[in-house]
Amino acid sequence: MSRRHRARERLQKLFPAQRGAWLDIAEAEFRAHGFAAASLNRILASAGLSKGQAYYYFADKGELYRAVIERALGELAGLLDTGLPEPDSAEAYWREMEALFGRLTRVLKHNPRLAELGRGIHRETAAQVAVADLLATLRDRLGRTIEIGQQVGAVRSDLPLALLTDVAFAVAREIDRWFALDAQDLDEAAVLDLNRRAVGLVIAMLASVDAVSDTAHESFPSWQGVIR
Repeated sequence: MSRRHRARERLQKLFPAQRGAWLDIAEAEFRAHGFAAASLNRILASAGLSKGQAYYYFADKGELYRAVIERALGELAGLLDTGLPEPDSAEAYWREMEALFGRLTRVLKHNPRLAELGRGIHRETAAQVAVADLLATLRDRLGRTIEIGQQVGAVRSDLPLALLTDVAFAVAREIDRWFALDAQDLDEAAVLDLNRRAVGLVIAMLASVDAVSDTAHESFPSWQGVIR
């Protein structure tokens, strides 16, 4: 096991209140200054940590940032209260996906702290590098979700699963980036409307021919105009 991973394990085993206090201080610094401009020295001074103590629990600033984002993702998952989809039909699958995107939009609209942390990732390439393994985990989860969609005939199976996953993840990240950086001043109704249209874009890209035929009717008004 690498030094980096050993430090991660030690941080996870730390008393929760102590770990939370350190991450609160680090999060405030990253939110205020961004990843690159954030000062590890300021964080350590505020937390009352020496560099020797700090490096026992996180290898560098990137690892501390990763810990902050990992905690935020866990909080977001709890607020979304979601597991892998368990649909019994293609229609049910896409309804679950639309509902998930809607919940995500509402949660972030009403939680500026989590929304700002998300914007920070999109603003800086270095931030994305620091959380690359967390992004890879999200990509793998999306792949499993797409595979479930294939099993109920909702998602096309004429292309390799890995290719579908990579394309869908790239599109999802770009949609997320746009909402994070360009939709801040829109009201909730406008954001939700754009969200439904974005879901329609994903459906048009991923849906099987049969699923498109089944869903492009009046019981799915939010998808009309995109699937056709």
